[in-house]
Amino acid sequence: MEAVALEEIQNCVVKLRSNPQRRKNQVYVGCGAGFGGDRPMAALKLLERVEELNYIVLECLAERTLADRYQVMLSGGKGFDPRVKEWLSVLLPLALDREVCIITNMGAIDPPGAQKEILDLASSLGLEITVAVAYESSISGPENSVLSNESMGVAEGRSTYLGAAPIVHCLETYKPHVIITSRVADAALFLAPMVYELGWNWNDFDKLAQGTLASHLLECGCQLTGGYFMHPASGFVSSIC
Repeated sequence: MEAVALEEIQNCVVKLRSNPQRRKNQVYVGCGAGFGGDRPMAALKLLERVEELNYIVLECLAERTLADRYQVMLSGGKGFDPRVKEWLSVLLPLALDREVCIITNMGAIDPPGAQKEILDLASSLGLEITVAVAYESSISGPENSVLSNESMGVAEGRSTYLGAAPIVHCLETYKPHVIITSRVADAALFLAPMVYELGWNWNDFDKLAQGTLASHLLECGCQLTGGYFMHPASGFVSSIC
């Protein structure tokens, strides 16, 4: 990673994509997990049943789980979601066979650690894969003037929400089988494949707004399709919209 002027980071500059290409007329993005306690077998069923699927997103991180990972890491434990190996051992073989890219924020505080865990798992399964990582840097240097390789990681538990741009960059640059992120806006996990595949740019505001709306619905897909009830334990409620 090249050193980047702090002023640019503070001003939230997002450079427009250079001549983005439309790769698909439709992109199929599935939600395999909506919180850290979800079950991998449900995501596996999605992979098995939806032949058109291009991407499957595992959204397993929140402020509580991020703080938990930081505390565990301070105690010498893993800074990434400890279930990442369990999840990927279930999903990776079929996802690779179906050419479905897995995008997940299970990297939490230590995305490079999660990347290594997944690469080791793939090696043990005899699979050759590319795992890209999208995560933040912390500020370093005597004048806190640059972000550089030496400052990777989250300092003192501080974390910054990233958007879809670094995920799109991973897709453009590495064509990965898996993308691991740190804390990103939940909808960004779903929006990034749309931007990449449909050739959107960062000033296509109407399209980005529509994609973000769809992404929020996907993010909470389990709840929108029966996970929540208006009147718990009362049986079927026909009047729910």
